This record gives sequence, C-alpha cells and structure tokens, in this order.
Amino acid sequence: MRSGFLRITLLTLAVLVSGAAIAVSADQPDQKAHQKRGSMAAKSVAPGQLKKFHVTAYDGKIAPSTLRVQRGDKVQITFVSKDATYSIKFPDFDISNKVSPEKPAVVELTPTTAGTFEFRCSKSVSFKRWSKNGTLVVN
Repeated sequence: MRSGFLRITLLTLAVLVSGAAIAVSADQPDQKAHQKRGSMAAKSVAPGQLKKFHVTAYDGKIAPSTLRVQRGDKVQITFVSKDATYSIKFPDFDISNKVSPEKPAVVELTPTTAGTFEFRCSKSVSFKRWSKNGTLVVN
C-alpha cells in the first residue's frame, strides 16, 4: 500500500515538474515579444503561432481558468490532475478527453473565429458531479 502511494506521488510530481517546464518555456517567447513592442524594429507576431498552455485540475477546480489566444493560433493545452480523473470538454470544438493523475491529456485546436469559448473540467464523486468552467478567449 505504501509503495503504491509513493509511486503515485512520485509520478504526480514528475508530471507537475514537466508541465511547469512546458508552461515556463511557452511563456518565454511571449515575454520577449512583449518587451520588443516598444521598439521601432519589433516584428509583429505571425498568425498561426503555436500557443502552449498548462492547466491543472485539483479539488474540483482548474488553474488557470482563462486562456487567451489570437484567431488562427494553434493551441496546445496540457491538462494534468492532482487528485482524480476529470472529463474535459470543449463543446464548441467537439473535443472531449480525460485526464488522471497517472495520465495527462493534451488538447489541440485552432480557433478560426474570435469569441469566448467555454470548456469544462468535470469530476465524478459518488453521486455528485463537480464541474468548473474555463474560458478560451480568442481575439
């Protein structure tokens, strides 16, 4: 029993560390582009850029719950769970997936229209079904 708990704990930590590394590396190009905006020699961001996000599900919640992209960007969202199996649904994009502490889920999409699109991360506990909405904002 104890070795199983230790194995799950170590696997969860490994997933969180790798997810954090992905999130940090995804943010770095955006920070450089943001710093260059004030410069006359700054280049505009090319449409169709790959945007990577890392979303963590825990205690029936998700973080971050709002993701912002530009129309035409390729979006890759890695979902990880700290505590249970969650269903992930993007109804406007006809996407559904599952994430568990042992297995992260990767969702890829390319929004072609601007707007606000809801996604849901749900977990079943006994007879209750907990849901937390997230929002994908496309400019």
